[in-house]
Amino acid sequence: MESVPYTIEVIEKLRWNSHLGKHSHFYASQSGRHLHIICGIPIVLINLILGSVFFALLGTELPDWSKWVGAILALTAALLGGVQTFFNFKKSYEGHREIGNEYLAVARECERLIALYFDQILDLEHLSNKIESLNSQYSSINQRAEEYIVTEKAYKKALEAQNKKAEKEPSLVQKMQSAKPETNKSSQGTQPSCAPA
Repeated sequence: MESVPYTIEVIEKLRWNSHLGKHSHFYASQSGRHLHIICGIPIVLINLILGSVFFALLGTELPDWSKWVGAILALTAALLGGVQTFFNFKKSYEGHREIGNEYLAVARECERLIALYFDQILDLEHLSNKIESLNSQYSSINQRAEEYIVTEKAYKKALEAQNKKAEKEPSLVQKMQSAKPETNKSSQGTQPSCAPA
């Protein structure tokens, strides 16, 4: 039985890691976006309420309790605005999406190269020349990704999604590896199990 060449295994590993990086950063992006919305919507609503109510009541004398409520709402809006500015959730979730898309591009290029090899359009020599540029692209993405931290929770969620996807939709390399023993058995002349005895 002929095994899958090591060059293909290296590209398959890079494809797997790239997909995992994509999933990790997309999940991290989702949580960053939720935090951005959770802080942003109350700020808009509070400022809208304060602005419209106090503008409408500009000429009237307000009770003390309403002044205190207005002050507390204004401080809350300022606090949420400060949190949003300090943590910069928008930049964070946009950065995670960009990094995730870059990982996806590497994964797709790996899939393309593997398909070209199995279709016998590319040989191992040409494929091995492509590995260096893929590794360099992957390394560059990793360096830029250091700015956008992925939590352990997002990583575990991504790993779980990646494993489920691999079970449901095996990669081309997994299909070829599982097909090889079957082809080998059939070439040895084994009879199907439903054949009459």
